[in-house]
Amino acid sequence: MTAALFFLCFSCATKKDRDFMDFNSEEVEGSLGIDKTTLDKFKVDNRIIAKEEGNPKQKRALKDSNATKVSEVASAKIVPLTKKKSKINEAKAKEDSLEYPIDFPEALKSYDRKSKDVWPLFEPVVFPGEKFTLKVGYLGITAGFIQIETLPMVDIGGRRAYHFKARMRSARYYSYIYSLDDSLETFVTVEDFTPLKYVLLQRESGQTVDDLQLFDSQKLKTFHFYKRLKKGKHKNVELEKPIPRYFQDSFSALFFVRGLPLKKDDLYEFPIVTRGKIWILKIKVEGVESLKVDGKWVSAIRINAETRFPGVLEKKGDIRFWYSNDKTRRLLKFQADVKIGSIKGELVDYAPSK
Repeated sequence: MTAALFFLCFSCATKKDRDFMDFNSEEVEGSLGIDKTTLDKFKVDNRIIAKEEGNPKQKRALKDSNATKVSEVASAKIVPLTKKKSKINEAKAKEDSLEYPIDFPEALKSYDRKSKDVWPLFEPVVFPGEKFTLKVGYLGITAGFIQIETLPMVDIGGRRAYHFKARMRSARYYSYIYSLDDSLETFVTVEDFTPLKYVLLQRESGQTVDDLQLFDSQKLKTFHFYKRLKKGKHKNVELEKPIPRYFQDSFSALFFVRGLPLKKDDLYEFPIVTRGKIWILKIKVEGVESLKVDGKWVSAIRINAETRFPGVLEKKGDIRFWYSNDKTRRLLKFQADVKIGSIKGELVDYAPSK
């Protein structure tokens, strides 16, 4: 009886569990004590974009001739790459080694050669104002919720960027086992959909983490700053590592996959950069199936995401994702198998762009 009551309590998540904290990436930057000159190139400026979106009469094409128009984004339409843009991406992907810094790793060049077949296929599906809420369950228990949001475009160092944010929070009753209140955001260039900046704030019962990753596409380097407090012990990391020209971070990959054709039996492979390390994400489209979401049956594209670290034969792990089989490509569900059971996420609320 005690066990049954325990299970019942932890299954009773309420709407209050979906109240997510907000944060500003500058808070993380300040806590890490990073030199101002390092951050200046990655400073987020949304004033110009806000002005353009706020006055319809003054909406105009972005300075970058290859970028998406603000008016297109504001109207919440799917934003495709033009044919001209695709050719630019393809040409850039075929650049020879002379375009790389001296002593640039050959392995990273090989990643770019493979990516040349993937990037031209991508068409961004971006809806500013869109918001997903997913319920996360483990062993039949509602462990928490994830909210994923697309914010208005910003300017970073003179480059237009999409802005995506996620918040993760443990359910009220589950907090007695483990409390979690995390936030992360990523900024991705409009012209070639590669990350510029990634910020993670973890506030958990087991640890606190501030994590900032900056991606310099000119120097082809990532700058990682990390601070963690766990069991009374501090860990600080500051590193600089080379990166390929084409890649995703662990969050932006969700939106990159969303913009691929995703036809049955399609295979895609591209690198993910996380904390100075590079691993390979392999995507296989397994097919289309009917999925019940929030009481309604919808057509869904099922994909399998396999992660591998270079040089390691054993698989790191597989995660299945389901996207809606329509132009919105909504994230409907995910499932990751672990040593005991599996972790599942299901869409429980969706707010389309305004």
